[in-house]
Amino acid sequence: MAMVRVFTPQTLSEATVAAALLEAHGIPVLRHNGNFAGLMPGVQINAYNSQHFMVPEEHVADALELLAPFREQTPAAAPRHGIARTIFETLFFGWFVPGGRPREAPATPLARFVDVHDIGESRHQSAAIPSFAVVIARAPNGVVLVFNRYREVWELPGGLIDAGETPRAAAARELTEETGCVASTLEWLGLVSVDDGAVHHGAVFRCEVVAIPAQFESEEIGGIAAWQPGSHPQPLGDADRALLERYGR
Repeated sequence: MAMVRVFTPQTLSEATVAAALLEAHGIPVLRHNGNFAGLMPGVQINAYNSQHFMVPEEHVADALELLAPFREQTPAAAPRHGIARTIFETLFFGWFVPGGRPREAPATPLARFVDVHDIGESRHQSAAIPSFAVVIARAPNGVVLVFNRYREVWELPGGLIDAGETPRAAAARELTEETGCVASTLEWLGLVSVDDGAVHHGAVFRCEVVAIPAQFESEEIGGIAAWQPGSHPQPLGDADRALLERYGR
């Protein structure tokens, strides 16, 4: 079941009323990011200054009709994501939510691939606590890639792990948000390390999906495609390339 983003509330009260309206009409709502907050002291993100409402694709038309009054009141130029999250995720290797800024080349160097660690899911915290999750989603015609319209690079679906979220839950959420695909089962593969001046670790998962959508776009994602050995769109991120060479075949 594909989930589709239908609304981005600007305040907590707006989010509460909109969610109650949808639920009152029997429309299931997935609220990505549960709080309106900001940076905690130190380099730690506790929550982000945005929420996204996602509903099953069969309910999209009804949800948009119900939320029309809210959407009309939302300023067209209002930032849709917290600035703190945008800056923090940019320091990784590209799996970030845009912050409503002009498209431009990254101010910081992209992170380079360091290594993959074959360590079990139950033991990974003894080695490192992952900050992000990434998914190698296989379809009959290849592995799913998404085009990040802000970084202008093709990459695997993935992103930062939210506060209180497990790596497995983050992987499933990011796959749905960035591709519209749903993984029935996620297979843990290990940890990937990347370096952008400091080393960061990510959880790597693999799954099967029924098909790659013919088209998928969002605020962050500008396109969707398939990766096959020797045949894939360019440019492709350094860490994504290394993971695909190791696990995508």
